[in-house]
Amino acid sequence: MRGLCLLWLSAAWVLCTAGAGAGTDELVGASELPTVAEASGYEATSTSEQVQLFLRACDERAEHVWGFEFGRTSQDRSMSGVVIADPPVQPRAGDPRLVIMLLGNIHSGECDGKEALLMLARELTLTAQHPWLRRAVFVFVPNYNADGNDQMSVDNRPGQIGPVRGMGRRETAQGFDLNRDFVRLETAEGKALVRLIDQWNPHMFIDCHTTNGSIHRYPLTYDIPHNPAVVSELRSYLREQLMPAVSQGMRGAGFETFYYGNFAREHTRWESFGFEPRYSTEYLGLRGRIGILSESYSYADYRTRVLASREFVRQCVNAAIDRADEIKRVLGAIEQSAEVVRAAGSAAEQLPLNAELRPFEQKFRVLGRVPGSDEPRDYEVEYWGRYDATKQVELPFAYVLSEVPALVLQNLSQHGVRLERLREAVSVSVRVQRVTGIRRSATAFQKHQLVQLETESLPQVRELRAGSVIVRTAQPLGRLAAWLLEAESCDGLTTWNFFDVMLREGGEYPVLAIPEPVDLSVEAVAAGSGP
Repeated sequence: MRGLCLLWLSAAWVLCTAGAGAGTDELVGASELPTVAEASGYEATSTSEQVQLFLRACDERAEHVWGFEFGRTSQDRSMSGVVIADPPVQPRAGDPRLVIMLLGNIHSGECDGKEALLMLARELTLTAQHPWLRRAVFVFVPNYNADGNDQMSVDNRPGQIGPVRGMGRRETAQGFDLNRDFVRLETAEGKALVRLIDQWNPHMFIDCHTTNGSIHRYPLTYDIPHNPAVVSELRSYLREQLMPAVSQGMRGAGFETFYYGNFAREHTRWESFGFEPRYSTEYLGLRGRIGILSESYSYADYRTRVLASREFVRQCVNAAIDRADEIKRVLGAIEQSAEVVRAAGSAAEQLPLNAELRPFEQKFRVLGRVPGSDEPRDYEVEYWGRYDATKQVELPFAYVLSEVPALVLQNLSQHGVRLERLREAVSVSVRVQRVTGIRRSATAFQKHQLVQLETESLPQVRELRAGSVIVRTAQPLGRLAAWLLEAESCDGLTTWNFFDVMLREGGEYPVLAIPEPVDLSVEAVAAGSGP
């Protein structure tokens, strides 16, 4: 029955997407430097070696393109990409242009974005005086999960329509899902990518996927950060300004699109995915940057998916460049406000630590199909895509880490969080968390028994010893640092077992919080240095 369902879906997509987007011959440079997808008539996807050869060819053809390696996978494959900028620029060089980072193949069976990004890299390589390059710098990482990419099989994505010669697998060679690793940074790939993100600090980050969820009529859906801990001005700007422009551009190019989700409750609900920063786009949002999820549709044919992914990235770039000054102003204001030290005695900011999925007040029309047939039907639905905080804490002035596992400090440093060390002992008022409950997941998730704590807060005066590590929240990544360190964060370092050896009911949580601003004699902790 599933095979019949896929047959009618494939036929329907061929009919409804014929002529949508540019034909292969119309894509810039397709005859001069074809991708594997194009050269195979959309029957195959590229190996990691073929991706590297393609990127090298781009590098060799233009002075404004240069390749780079930003890490090695667990199986020692190169993690590579290209920077395209005219004139060239170094990371964080104070260049006035937007920095846009484009990621493909975080799940390697979802290969459409990889091929689409190679097409776009070629276009920017071969098009002299491309208008985008006046306003933006591009960092392409088309084949993030290189190990998974090369474990190709026709059986890796059951139900996905092509490529018929097979595709990679979702997980890494070690069995990890890289789109669940943005908090713990357990994989070589995760560490390398977050280091690259921290180096370039991109204004916009687009992560290209392929979904095999509910039956609908969109060749591609998308999403933005949901986490209520992401600054509300950023979430509002994306939902009210940027993404409506992207949707309109997609429609003009022949592609209908909507927010990512799945039908639930007899097609009366359209429900989104999680809000935790283990996911790439949620993580970028907590860093105060624009994270955009692209989800092409498994049941569309492979060519349509690649071209829809390419067009979506194009429309996101167009919309961002048209609003470059606006975006820099919004993100700059977020970063500047994060650096401001709260005055003693003033109201503390609330930081959400957990949330619940809820619907928007407005109802939406979603393009679906009558179950079991190819008949189109539009459904009026509640869109469950809003997360409201269910647990909050006052954002403190700083956190104190006196005797924590070395992995905690390494993790914070790998994220780019600024650490300082007390030069001399000092007595200060702190918030102590006493552990009143420890819940561990019954089954392993990503090879971890996830932990959630219940605590009670106790104000005390403590003497902090010299050498204690201080993490101020008045820094660009202060909200991220707080999310990682708070005891009851639903996706922090406690969740991922970083503090397990120090946790017991009735005991103290090993991180203290300094609620109010206080003068501290500190020195910077060099990135990568030990505790």
